Amino acid sequence: MTKISNDKDIEAREPHWIEWVSGVVSALVVVAIVAWIGKDAVVDRDTTPDLKGIVLRTEKRSNGVQVLFEISNESSATASQVAVRGEITDGEAVLERVEMVLDYVPGHSKAKGGLIFREDPTGKTVTVRADAFAEP
Repeated sequence: MTKISNDKDIEAREPHWIEWVSGVVSALVVVAIVAWIGKDAVVDRDTTPDLKGIVLRTEKRSNGVQVLFEISNESSATASQVAVRGEITDGEAVLERVEMVLDYVPGHSKAKGGLIFREDPTGKTVTVRADAFAEP
């Protein structure tokens, strides 16, 4: 219940210190968010994705060898329908090629997937790369 003194609320006359702290912290959070969004609007001028593929590990499975990979996007632009190609090569010869499509890779983010090869890549070179993308 609110205490009343001379028909005025005590809360209106004497705000508690926690109200001041809450107000200041809230104001700082709002200013920080506005500054962060403003910086992204001014500084980030990436217009196309910057996609890079790396092989994380290989695992033998009953139907072949599964190669787990990661596609990273160093740009702030998002890529959709990312075509990923994996190849097993021995010197200059391509022994096997597998392709798949990732739905999307957001800006400054990573997406993981797996490719299944019939050929055993032991002693050979396995490469994974993004070949194509669409703008969402």
